[in-house]
Amino acid sequence: MLSLIASALLLVACGDKEPAPAPAPAATIEFNPGTLSVSPEGGEASVRVQASAVWSVLTDGQDWYELGSTSQVFRGESILRVKAAPNVSGSNRRATLRFESGEATATLELTQAFFVPELSFSQTDVSGEGAGGEVVVKTTANASWQADEGDIPFWFSISPKTIVKGEGELKVDFNRSYTAEARSAEVHFRCGDQVRTLQVVQKSGEPVVPGAYVPAGYQLVWQDDFSGTSADLSSNWRFEDWAPGRVNNELQRYVPDDRRTSFVRDGALHIVARKDGGQVISARMNSRESWLYGYVEAAIRLPKGKGTWPAFWMMPDDFSKGWPGCGEIDILEEVGTNANYTSSSIHCEAYNHVKNTQKTAERLTPGAEDEYHTYALEWTADFIRTYVDGEKLLEFRNDGKGDDRTWPFNKKFYIILNLAWGGDWGGMNGVDESALPCTMQVDYVRVYKKQ
Repeated sequence: MLSLIASALLLVACGDKEPAPAPAPAATIEFNPGTLSVSPEGGEASVRVQASAVWSVLTDGQDWYELGSTSQVFRGESILRVKAAPNVSGSNRRATLRFESGEATATLELTQAFFVPELSFSQTDVSGEGAGGEVVVKTTANASWQADEGDIPFWFSISPKTIVKGEGELKVDFNRSYTAEARSAEVHFRCGDQVRTLQVVQKSGEPVVPGAYVPAGYQLVWQDDFSGTSADLSSNWRFEDWAPGRVNNELQRYVPDDRRTSFVRDGALHIVARKDGGQVISARMNSRESWLYGYVEAAIRLPKGKGTWPAFWMMPDDFSKGWPGCGEIDILEEVGTNANYTSSSIHCEAYNHVKNTQKTAERLTPGAEDEYHTYALEWTADFIRTYVDGEKLLEFRNDGKGDDRTWPFNKKFYIILNLAWGGDWGGMNGVDESALPCTMQVDYVRVYKKQ
């Protein structure tokens, strides 16, 4: 009897138990079309996706394509987009996109055929005049082509540097040539492993004759054409002997009349900054004569390298008021970290760089570090004007108030040539000692006075 009751209770208990749930259906995903192909010219391709659950999209690590939309596919219908650049690799490309949802996986093949990039010029030899000017070349391309920046010298520029698909124009802009010799260069345009070459030639120019920019009414009163020997330098110049950091936190040591840092070669003065043990040595040269008013001119080729700070400038004999009250005239300055941008400045009690009130003008002088350019000062009782290759850069006028704080430029000044290294301006972005030794070359210095 007891066994019958136990069996009955067991049957009742088993009858109350819920049935086990049916297993969840596997996640499904379908693609339309079943493969994905990107145009050889690049762009975007898309595929319609129908999914029963959320799927993660995994790429295979290749870098020629990228997902143009989400990295997940959600339940229902959605669009998956893929982007790729033009295929100029020379071979077809293939990749596999992997989809995962729980234990379920699926794959989608991605392909891109290649094409051969083409570029043609209306002329492959471009010739420019020595006086400068622009030449326009027509271009036709089926892809984007990039010019090698390192092929473009200082004496011309091209625009644009990237030739895009279709028809266009390439402008070659020639700077004025100051050399009597023709010059040439090749510019290479690249797309994948394809290269197209543009030959650029500039005809001979007109070298500047010393004094060609001298204003009317001035006569030559002093010059150093550096046509002698290095031993002759001390007859016209006195050399500073300064420790590093004396002014502007400059790093160089100025050494006096040292053939390592100042010498004459091939009719030009060479001022050299170079390593000497644990220091950098250079030269600062002051003219033995000084002048009140006149036209002062020099032909200079500037050094290259981050950290260089060449200058052609003037300071007064009378330093009794100290700097900046004594006055300073900077005819030319350039810092290698801002290559080929040449500037002129004046400093006095009212206007100086400590107060950030100095009067300054700056201009890009293409080729300033590759060839000689002419830098000049015209200084009268009424104004100070500086010039680069005969074109006015800076003008500062006497306010006529007889105030030494705004016009201390009524006394004799001497000429200074120097090459600094580093410092507040020259080293504003650090220095690169791999540029050493570096050289500032001076073809001549001349002083003219009105008679």
